Amino acid sequence: MKITRIEAYQAQLPYVGGAYHWGRGNVIRTALTTAITVDTDKEIKGCGECCPIGGNYLAAYAEGIVPALSLLGPALIGEDPRQVHVIERLMDNTLQGHPYVKSAIDAACWDILGQDSGQPVSVLLGGVLTDGGPMYRVVPQKSLEAVNREMVEHRASGYRQFQIKVGNDWKGDIERIISAASLLESGESAFADANRGWTLHEAVQVVRAVRDTGVMIEQPCASYEECLHVRSHCDLPMKLDECITDLRMAQRLVIDKAAEVVCLKISNLGGLTKARRIRDYLVEHGLSVVCEDTWGGEITTAAVAHFAASTPTSLLYNTTDLHNYNTVSTGQPPPVVRNGKLYASTEPGLGVKPDAQVLGEPLAIYTEN
Repeated sequence: MKITRIEAYQAQLPYVGGAYHWGRGNVIRTALTTAITVDTDKEIKGCGECCPIGGNYLAAYAEGIVPALSLLGPALIGEDPRQVHVIERLMDNTLQGHPYVKSAIDAACWDILGQDSGQPVSVLLGGVLTDGGPMYRVVPQKSLEAVNREMVEHRASGYRQFQIKVGNDWKGDIERIISAASLLESGESAFADANRGWTLHEAVQVVRAVRDTGVMIEQPCASYEECLHVRSHCDLPMKLDECITDLRMAQRLVIDKAAEVVCLKISNLGGLTKARRIRDYLVEHGLSVVCEDTWGGEITTAAVAHFAASTPTSLLYNTTDLHNYNTVSTGQPPPVVRNGKLYASTEPGLGVKPDAQVLGEPLAIYTEN
């Protein structure tokens, strides 16, 4: 089997709540997503998706995906997409960095491998260890009354874990965290996600003020070293996210005992191939993980669902249904969401096909010619 054609599509994903306010003053109203399809000479087509959110969040730029494909696309034509580690090495040798671009291609290759073997991607990633991953729901930065109202609404939909967005006004964040903690019912949990938004001084003040709430602190500062310093002043459990970009960072985290939970964003790591490697290392060392991505539609969520399903239940902290944050779709059918849990498709591959009506015509095409 060999790759004969690669296409890239882009679409805007409007946020279902209008405006999504989060750390460092960022606001999402629409997110530009890119879907990539990979065709083969065996008439099997795979798909993947990546959706960076803003140029000042991660080292990822949605408008840069198609130009990056001008290097990766021609290099992959003629290769066997089922050889995911070969594809991984070829992409890394062709283009340094840009993990978000490689992630979508990597997912499409796993999709092809699953379809060709007749197995869901979750089985190929190691087997279904979790049938229905517990999901969290984001509560963006809003008034305290709105935060409280959203938590009640999400609870009615089956969610039991809540991500409280902070990282803008640190003094107001203290009040927001305390208020959210007071609303938690038995069996529920909350984590305050600053998305790197606090300075070192601000973060230390916050964790000292909320130490009695039991709320987990997520990525308080921009750098790993700053987060490690905050941890030395914190009695609360900590989760690290954006600063975990590769296996070496995961190894540092384990050695330093820097967190209890690690967020694994597939596109921030370079794809399912690399994410699985890092996940397995962390699980082997007894750390809980979050299986997720930055943003995206049904294709992204399908990959997330398979990643979560192949993670041991005891160490899967949570996952998320990214497609339900948007008003339009990137693929059909969507992963099953039921009673606060995300279920991976049992169909071969990812179990999702691109939504041609939303994605429209390709912006870039690479073929054997």
